[in-house]
Amino acid sequence: MNGLHADSRDSIIGGVRPALVLLVAFTALTVAYTLAVTAIAMVVGPRSTADLILDPAVAATFSAPEWFHGRPSAATGGVSGGSNLGPTNPALAAAVVDRMAAVRTDNPTHTGPVQVDLVTASASGYDPHISPAAARLQVDRVAAATGLAEATVRDLVERSIERRTFGIFGHPRVNVVRLNAALRSLVATQPLPTAGGP
Repeated sequence: MNGLHADSRDSIIGGVRPALVLLVAFTALTVAYTLAVTAIAMVVGPRSTADLILDPAVAATFSAPEWFHGRPSAATGGVSGGSNLGPTNPALAAAVVDRMAAVRTDNPTHTGPVQVDLVTASASGYDPHISPAAARLQVDRVAAATGLAEATVRDLVERSIERRTFGIFGHPRVNVVRLNAALRSLVATQPLPTAGGP
């Protein structure tokens, strides 16, 4: 009888040991992978990765007319996150309709389509990038609010376009934080209102 108990105990231990070893190994692999990818992204990726980690909320603070606006943010209280609303959720559809109306109100000279990145939040809520088309949509408003020539503002946007990473990954994009920093430098001789932006 004691032999049976010993065999059962050995059998259980023999079954649990590989599971524990695999758990520890895969946990270590997951942590190592995450650290390696983050390190690679910080070294070879766009510098905005570091900017975002240092001040992730800054792209969401541009709201005054003289600034280029970024994507809407669902993050609250400085905590990164999305709204978690699915594509069939009526609340998401209503939010998009409201945001489209706001974009058209803010940019009355724009008569074309409104880019999706101006009316939908990113998964993190802190994505500083918008599409070149979304930046071009705002040129008239920014030019009027800053007193700069439209051609000057348009040229600033074109020079701020970041190409695909390594020529193949991602899409052309504009970092709103950097674009507004360049805009601020361009109009340094003209005082800009600080309400609605850093």
